[in-house]
Amino acid sequence: MSARLSLCLLILLLGAGVACGSSGGGQAAASPSASAVVSTNPHDKLAAPAATPAGFPGDVPVYPGARLTAGAAFSGGGQTTFGMEWETLDSVDKVHTFYATKLNQGDWTISFSGTTASSFNAVFSRKSNSKVVGTIGADGSSGVSKISLSLVSSGQ
Repeated sequence: MSARLSLCLLILLLGAGVACGSSGGGQAAASPSASAVVSTNPHDKLAAPAATPAGFPGDVPVYPGARLTAGAAFSGGGQTTFGMEWETLDSVDKVHTFYATKLNQGDWTISFSGTTASSFNAVFSRKSNSKVVGTIGADGSSGVSKISLSLVSSGQ
């Protein structure tokens, strides 16, 4: 299933315009069909879910109800870098408030570097280990709030 999903994502990224899993041979219908089903589930606006990379720290706050849509871990030279993206239908303002609170308590600290009505950017770090640092941002200009996080952990 994951190989098929990866192939479908690759095709979409290349702009092939062929719908994954359809049996229509890649041709668009000339007119709407009476039997076409239109989804009313708002979560259908979100990208397909992805698996959390092994080793991602369990104490990094994740926005409640957000769907992980991309995640990868890269290791080398004594450090591991995680790249993650979540999507939510909540506003960027709600996401900003969550991270301003959660990454400013416990073992975390955060500093915002840019905030607008539809986006924000910040850097955060672990108080107990200055070698664990990250960036987080969100953008809601597409109607879906996309939360991007990168986390670098070195020398642990």
